[in-house]
Amino acid sequence: MPEAIGGYFELELRSGQHPYPQAVAFNSARAAFRALVQARGLRRIYLPHYICAVLEHALQGLDIDVRRYALDAELGLAGLPDLAGDEGLLYVDYFGLKADYIRQVLAPHYGTQLIIDNSQALFSQPLPGIATLYSPRKFVGVADGGWLVNGPATLPAPPESASRERFAALLGRLEQAPEKHYGDYQENEAALAAQGVLAMSASTARVLDSIDYANVADRRRRNLMLLRERLDGRNRFTAWPADVPAALCYPLLLDSPAQATRLRQHLLQQAIFVPCYWRELIDNPTTPALERHLAECLLPLPMDQRYGDADMHRLADAVILNMRTP
Repeated sequence: MPEAIGGYFELELRSGQHPYPQAVAFNSARAAFRALVQARGLRRIYLPHYICAVLEHALQGLDIDVRRYALDAELGLAGLPDLAGDEGLLYVDYFGLKADYIRQVLAPHYGTQLIIDNSQALFSQPLPGIATLYSPRKFVGVADGGWLVNGPATLPAPPESASRERFAALLGRLEQAPEKHYGDYQENEAALAAQGVLAMSASTARVLDSIDYANVADRRRRNLMLLRERLDGRNRFTAWPADVPAALCYPLLLDSPAQATRLRQHLLQQAIFVPCYWRELIDNPTTPALERHLAECLLPLPMDQRYGDADMHRLADAVILNMRTP
């Protein structure tokens, strides 16, 4: 049937803004990861302890051995495991701050056996020949979607998907407080986790192709610089790159779980919502001490493009006031 001419209007969105036009588009980054592992026929994959559980869950049902590795204090590998020809190693560009480490250390050492998870690093460019995953919904307002850059030529085209019913939480937040639609957001997350490997929906693709990514990146850099000026003197996190990236968040690392819990509750009272990466690690007996400390004591403070200088000063003031209180 030919494409319609006339009729009612759809959402008015511009086009041509895609940051990675060479990417294969999936319904999620976890789906892209599963498709990549299958297409490569990997026998074993090395994953960090400090990672969301959904990536390992994405491999369920596949005949693949998952091994874990530990990090050092700078969020690099504590040791570089040797890989056989049918093995791969996935590394996360944590908070969008580890691009230099990937380029200077991991890529020369592992080559195409390296898989980069840029779910937290939308603006970290892929390296030639290195398979790279992106999750744009962690940076901009879409309900789903993932990209794979530098996947194998044998990667099959995923089946089509639809996501129009998952935009309710995003549209609701335009009109009401986010708390009123958090249940919709959680339902979307659960539904996405239950999906198999599908293509990115046309609606998500159109929204992503309309975003001013240069403005998003500039605002994130400015917000990160402001928070660093205000909070670095109180922060135990030290793994900063030489240049200022368009990061996911400002990682504030505190001394103790009690201090982190108190500050998180204080910020919540100020309508400042801070996620936890990743709470399931805390009760896992196999989690190394450093990774458990990060899960318990690191607060990823929001500093995205929705917010300006006044918002970042409000956030910094709330943090400093609480940390001064005995």
